[in-house]
Amino acid sequence: MTELRFCGIEPLSLVDLEGMLVCTLFTNGCNFRCPFCQNSNLVFNQDITYLDWEEILSFLKKRRNMLDAVCVTGGEPTLYPDLANKLKEIKALGYFIKLDTNGTNPEMLKELYQASLIDYVAMDIKNALDKYQETIGTKLVNLVNIQESINFLKTSGIDYEFRTTLVHEFHTPEDIEKIGLWLGNVKRMYLQKFKDSETCIKQGLHEVDLQTAHQYKKILKEHMNNVSLRGYE
Repeated sequence: MTELRFCGIEPLSLVDLEGMLVCTLFTNGCNFRCPFCQNSNLVFNQDITYLDWEEILSFLKKRRNMLDAVCVTGGEPTLYPDLANKLKEIKALGYFIKLDTNGTNPEMLKELYQASLIDYVAMDIKNALDKYQETIGTKLVNLVNIQESINFLKTSGIDYEFRTTLVHEFHTPEDIEKIGLWLGNVKRMYLQKFKDSETCIKQGLHEVDLQTAHQYKKILKEHMNNVSLRGYE
């Protein structure tokens, strides 16, 4: 990938980190093609308008007394080798930093953590291992890297969550059971509600209803202590 340039900003988010006021920054480009992804323009680099980095920094400087944290999401931020450089400048302003990732770059996760550039990681668990390629829309994925990222998050001491977006066409009770067996007991696990929109990569997919989501939560609770639904309120 070329130099990291942010292409979207949400000046205030109340949902990215519980109890924190967050500014969310978006990167473009992704090595996955999840059919249910709502950021198809970022994945395929369509109609991208890049933001001026100095203007972003100026905004963050002015909001230091009002905002608590910055969330860097995408796309997939860890595709950019110079991600650390941007995070250093954000961290220098005193912000708590959350990183959203698909877990395909464990080495960068380790480097960012060791450099004290990330405080919280949210990693997507797309599905059970035997359905991963189908669910992410590509066979070009190294599942060993994903496993390494999981192991790192569970053992490093960093604060983290895993999250799975539930899609009727992709997830079954058997898949959820396999995810539970795979992950074991984790710090936080969220089952997220899917919302179909015109920006999704594939149209016409369906959400998992609340009753089924509760069933999936119960399945996971057999393997881990902290499981929550997100987006079903």
